[in-house]
Amino acid sequence: MTGITDCCSFPLSHVGLAEYRPDSRLLPILDNPGCFLRFCTEVHPHTCTLSVPQASGGDFWPPIDSQVKGLRGRAAYAVVVREFCRLVVWPRVAAHQEGRVMNSRNHESLARGTSVMPIRRWSILLLAVLLFGGASALRAQTQPPALLFSDLDSGPNSGGENVGGVSGAYVTLYGSFLGSSQGTSTVTWNGLNCLRVVPPTGAYTGWGMAHLWYQEIVVQLSSTCTPGAGSFVVTTANGSSSGLPFTVRSSGNVYCISTSGNDSNSGKFPSSCWATPKSAFTHMGPGDTTYWEGGVIVSSGGGFSAMDWGASGTAGNPVAMVSYPGATPQPGVQCLPCTDGYAIRAAQGFPASQQYLTMAGLLISGDTFAWFSQYAGNNQRLVGNYFTCKGGSAAVGCFETSQSSYMLMYGNEFTGIVAGGSTSKQYHDVYFSTDTNHIDFGWNSIHNNNACRAIQVHSSPISATTGYNQYDISIHDNLIHDEPCDGILLATIDPSQGKVEVYNNLIYHVGLGPDPSDGEASYACIRFAEYVNNSPPNPSGTAEVYNNTVADCGSHVGTFNLSGSFALATGLVGVNIRNNLSYQLSGEYFTNSGSIISSGLSYASSSNNLWFGGSQSAPTWSASNVNADPLFVNASTNNFHLQSGSPAVDAGITVSSSNSYKGYQVWNGRPMDRDGVPRPQGSGYDIGAYEFFAGGSTVQKPNPPTNLTVIVK
Repeated sequence: MTGITDCCSFPLSHVGLAEYRPDSRLLPILDNPGCFLRFCTEVHPHTCTLSVPQASGGDFWPPIDSQVKGLRGRAAYAVVVREFCRLVVWPRVAAHQEGRVMNSRNHESLARGTSVMPIRRWSILLLAVLLFGGASALRAQTQPPALLFSDLDSGPNSGGENVGGVSGAYVTLYGSFLGSSQGTSTVTWNGLNCLRVVPPTGAYTGWGMAHLWYQEIVVQLSSTCTPGAGSFVVTTANGSSSGLPFTVRSSGNVYCISTSGNDSNSGKFPSSCWATPKSAFTHMGPGDTTYWEGGVIVSSGGGFSAMDWGASGTAGNPVAMVSYPGATPQPGVQCLPCTDGYAIRAAQGFPASQQYLTMAGLLISGDTFAWFSQYAGNNQRLVGNYFTCKGGSAAVGCFETSQSSYMLMYGNEFTGIVAGGSTSKQYHDVYFSTDTNHIDFGWNSIHNNNACRAIQVHSSPISATTGYNQYDISIHDNLIHDEPCDGILLATIDPSQGKVEVYNNLIYHVGLGPDPSDGEASYACIRFAEYVNNSPPNPSGTAEVYNNTVADCGSHVGTFNLSGSFALATGLVGVNIRNNLSYQLSGEYFTNSGSIISSGLSYASSSNNLWFGGSQSAPTWSASNVNADPLFVNASTNNFHLQSGSPAVDAGITVSSSNSYKGYQVWNGRPMDRDGVPRPQGSGYDIGAYEFFAGGSTVQKPNPPTNLTVIVK
């Protein structure tokens, strides 16, 4: 659980996407294997190639020679890549680091890099990979598939790219336990075999390609998918998934943008694509979808940002900008500098209506803002995008919403965010600001940033009639790690108007400090600040915090008593903390830097939490505590799954609407862990973000490969 130790003088945290070129600044990295690996795993260039020859004495490791982004598509191999990125120990580097393990801590990202370098000493490494990562591969053998979400929630069944008579919209399905290849598995919509399963193309390696810590499948709708509401279902040898809702439409155009396109074209596949999104916006109407082909990059041209979002949909007929399957280089908006600091601005009236929109699979790199939604830019669905910022120092975020509601954000990655060259306590990775309500933020990865907080919910008054407390907020199933300040801060909330819940999140190694340049902040995994900026009405009610796993929180203590697993305050809103697993290191605290919690807090119903380690006794406001080692699979490598003998197994309370505040729906109606494993698996719910299931910890030990070479172009 130690932090990343610099193994060279190059400031990796200050690398921006626009700076990837093999110049003299990279020489210290390329000369040091440990530095190279850290550079390859923490930053995101787009062409890093692996070559894995077949191992002697076995066929577990087929030859691989493809881009790492493509390698992610085969689940077993993705485990290998992911695990070596986080488990590798370079003997010669470790010797210089007094035996400390070099750990990238970004175990959800994959290797990408620059220049050329042969790397050896892999046999021991890859044996360790399977010792600790084999369980992840085997889980897919024992669990039925789980569909988590999709990029589009509706689309036309014709009018797009025609492949063998199928011409509907492309839809990416995200889930777990899908298998490393299709084999005899099937995917249907509404019970109909009306989908074309998209084969490997470009950076997309086909059925089961890895995305963050789960997987994806791309399908294309056909005209035999009957228009109307239905559900996707994936069936493997281990069973069928629950249905994932999706509406097939007979209306809506399908367009394309390509580097060989022309804005005077019709915008249609295969050879009449437009050249720019700006042209697409002028033609798109409700229900239309435009796919961006590889290499389409916007760096300027908007009046209020590099790309002003310029089209709006209606309920059930959104407008969508989506990356074409396998598009490489990854298309998107990259600007340094950006117009007014914004990569994309989606603001009502700037220049048009900004409601009912979808953006999926794009790479967005900005100055201060990668995305800014403002002035009733409502009903926005952002899925599977990559966000990064050069940084800023104002009270804003790399991704920010203000006076915009109904925000759904699934499967996005936020990394490489640097606050003006140094940490500012007012600049954050994700900032749900003024009067932003109805937030669904799930399955995202926020990691290795140098802003302050990973997620901040704070309604800042910008006029006499704004800045009210926020509600209907669901933050769930996210990965958050390596952040200077809090993992999640909920500052201005009012559960009496709509549920406020935080569940199934894995948060570790946050609250690292140091104090930002503009003053001390707070350093907890989850913080409730109890602020009221504008009232009436005064906030009330109870926020629900359940089944999160938090570890190594608040190693930087500060003087404000706001470090630890939880930082809590006296106020008008209660917090119900149940089934959470807190794993702290020596010198770290469970709540408020070890200080006594005020009796004015409302935590009477908090229970069934596991507290282990740290320098503080378990909180007395939590009943039915478990005070024992949770027995993670391997905490030192950030594998926080539970072993079979864990005291967290079956030790939780059943969290349901019947025992939650106001009877609000919990689990978004689907009780499962962050991997998609249904809860419960045993006699009761497990404590923490993961549910143990039989067979999930078995380890298989194949012969490791030899002569592995990493080539980065």
